[in-house]
Amino acid sequence: MELVSEKKRIALYSVLVNLFLSVLKIVAGIVSGSAALVADGIHSLADLAAAVSVLAGIVIANMKVEGFPYGLYKVENMISLVSAFAIFFAGYEIARDVLFSSHPPQMKNLPVALGAVVVTIVVTYLFSRYERKKGEELNSPSLIADSEHVKTDMLSSIVVLVGVLANYFGLWWLEKLAVLVIVVLIFHAGYEIMVEALKVLLDASIDRETLDKVKALLMSHPLVKKVKYVTGRSSGSYRFIEAEVVVATNDLEKAHRIVHEVEARVKNEVPFIEKIIIHFEPQERQFSRFAVPVDGDKVCSRFADCPEILILRREGESFSVEKRIPNPAKDFKFGKCIELVEFLAREGVDCIAVNNLPLGKGVIYALSSYDLGMKLVPVESVGELVEALKRDPVCDPPLVVWTNHACDFSPSGGSGENR
Repeated sequence: MELVSEKKRIALYSVLVNLFLSVLKIVAGIVSGSAALVADGIHSLADLAAAVSVLAGIVIANMKVEGFPYGLYKVENMISLVSAFAIFFAGYEIARDVLFSSHPPQMKNLPVALGAVVVTIVVTYLFSRYERKKGEELNSPSLIADSEHVKTDMLSSIVVLVGVLANYFGLWWLEKLAVLVIVVLIFHAGYEIMVEALKVLLDASIDRETLDKVKALLMSHPLVKKVKYVTGRSSGSYRFIEAEVVVATNDLEKAHRIVHEVEARVKNEVPFIEKIIIHFEPQERQFSRFAVPVDGDKVCSRFADCPEILILRREGESFSVEKRIPNPAKDFKFGKCIELVEFLAREGVDCIAVNNLPLGKGVIYALSSYDLGMKLVPVESVGELVEALKRDPVCDPPLVVWTNHACDFSPSGGSGENR
């Protein structure tokens, strides 16, 4: 609600600014006898109407209507499209009034006309910059479009200023050249707004940079093994994201928890997401991986302090050494057990094979959180452990192993630490 209130406040400022400029130009034009200034004041009335429509669009876009479950956010983009055509019309007016006019303005009071034009240029320049900055911060296409519309008023005032001075010095060709350049700029601004509005109204994808960021956030969870697709669309200021991921668990409740965690992470990191829908499916694998903490050819009994981790690959009845990797958490001062468990989960490990229980339940809960099994094999050499796994490769939940065997080990017996 705070976001909507700020949009309304800025849109109201735009209405007041355009009302002030319309009155200023028309009165100054009548007093000075400048037909161009009066015409520009009438053009500002069109800007005023556009500003009122932007305010109305923001109010309507954030109304909750039962028949529109996805909201009325696109009303903002429709207003942006209307603003684009208003900009085109402004460009046409300027071109018609100056490029094709055969009657130069007859000035009666030059200081009044110049004062009104200078005030208009300063006010529109400052307000268009302010409104565009706030529109980008609030991700509001209608405010951004209105800021461009206000900028066209500044450009048209520059044309009026050039026309007044050129008229005063008799430089008609300079007046027409300035008008030509500014009309091109006006049409370019309108074109950009029109394209962005149409892209949203036609449900074009949101930008690749945002999609890549969402994908990276999804993959940051250790149990998300693959992002099959991620897509999204904009609607007004908001984004709707949909993705499908592969998770390394067959537990439905745990899969839901993983999805909720990554949804929260994406919403926290990517602004203006109205809704994110993540579909998931379990990982299908023809093999399993066992991680063994080792020191050379020996099974290391100090879980997080072991120099290396041996990754064994089991396919059918056969075991093979897939790789041997340095323990990335070995030199951590705190939390090394948790860090190692998370690293192994990212490596796609299914089970931790150890010859001693870690001291303390922290690592046990971490293993359970990442859906990793545990196999307790009280042997010294890697060869003996592999043979034991061939005879019985079934892993148990870590808490089951802890409950059944915690009393068999003691700190004096060399069990590992949990830091």
